[in-house]
Amino acid sequence: MESARVLTLAREVGFDDAGIAPVALPQHEDDLNAWLAAGHHASMAWLERNAEVRVDLRARFPWAKSVVVVLRSYRPDPESTPAHGLSRFVSSYARGTDYHDVLTPRLEGLGERLRAEVPDLDFHAYVDTGPVLERQLAVAAGLGWQGNNTLLLNALHGSRFFLGVLITSLDLAPTPARVGSCGSCRACQPACPTGAFVAPGVLDAGRCISYLTIEHRGPIPRSIRPAMGQWLFGCDLCQTSCPFEVGASAGVAEPAFHADNAVLGITLPELLRLDDEAFRARFRRTPLWRPKRVGLLRNALIVVGNGEHFDCLPPAVELLRDSSEVVREAASWALARLFSAGSQNTRDVIDALVAARNDEVVDWVADGMDEDLARLHGV
Repeated sequence: MESARVLTLAREVGFDDAGIAPVALPQHEDDLNAWLAAGHHASMAWLERNAEVRVDLRARFPWAKSVVVVLRSYRPDPESTPAHGLSRFVSSYARGTDYHDVLTPRLEGLGERLRAEVPDLDFHAYVDTGPVLERQLAVAAGLGWQGNNTLLLNALHGSRFFLGVLITSLDLAPTPARVGSCGSCRACQPACPTGAFVAPGVLDAGRCISYLTIEHRGPIPRSIRPAMGQWLFGCDLCQTSCPFEVGASAGVAEPAFHADNAVLGITLPELLRLDDEAFRARFRRTPLWRPKRVGLLRNALIVVGNGEHFDCLPPAVELLRDSSEVVREAASWALARLFSAGSQNTRDVIDALVAARNDEVVDWVADGMDEDLARLHGV
């Protein structure tokens, strides 16, 4: 089978672009190991596993000979994004259907179409679900270059697209590389409010808002919270600051990735009042399920504290009694921030916080609440 035929089929099943990459990327082994050794992967311990597979897929798939790399844009349609509800607090990639549920069957369908023409074909599909260096494979497949914001940049599509890989037993030559680079541009570096970029092209995940709001478990360091602004889930700032992103082609919108108002149409106070059952019912099949209720409410309380959302006072007070220590501590912090921002009567809040504080046995929760009580007494 010719490479051109593979790429044609990829576009026919609904991908915007595709390329062919080799199964081994030994040139990236040292950089990967150095990044892991520096601890820039934060708590994502799974990135330490299967390092040998990441640089050579034949370590897991001995039959592998080439990788088909595909991309599909999720560029938001302004007309489909409601101005109310939670959408404005959520990264543009996560406002619609979970991309795994859209791209995985499509990628597997591509594999089946290839197998229909090559009956003895072996293949395996990954959409951000396996030990694969997706962006490096995409560069090797001629789909763009890795930018100073660490994302794959494409002169036509910008960076707002999902990647998928289809590992195959087809003996195909890699697609020629495309010329492109960030040049001297560093716009994405100062755009990050938490200073997550150690250097151009090097990200410390432990300071990245996307990591903190999605992957991180437990309390978010208090020193970072004010810089997180109004991000409930994910962050777009290193993308929206990129000149290539500004000039990218809109392409044909994927309806599945449009903002889902049935999910995101609620307000912050309504979100804060969701119990486990209601949270599951609303978010189970969406990207926002990833941090679970505790993580998303923790994030929402940081949004509340950073944004002077005084309509969230009643549910924030209620969350001082939540079963999760993480949520209780975040509620304490948010309340102290709110009352520091607005000269309101603090007596009821102090009483509620003292009662919650007296129930605590975990040092980091107690210390945080002591700090918040001190702030409230000073208002």
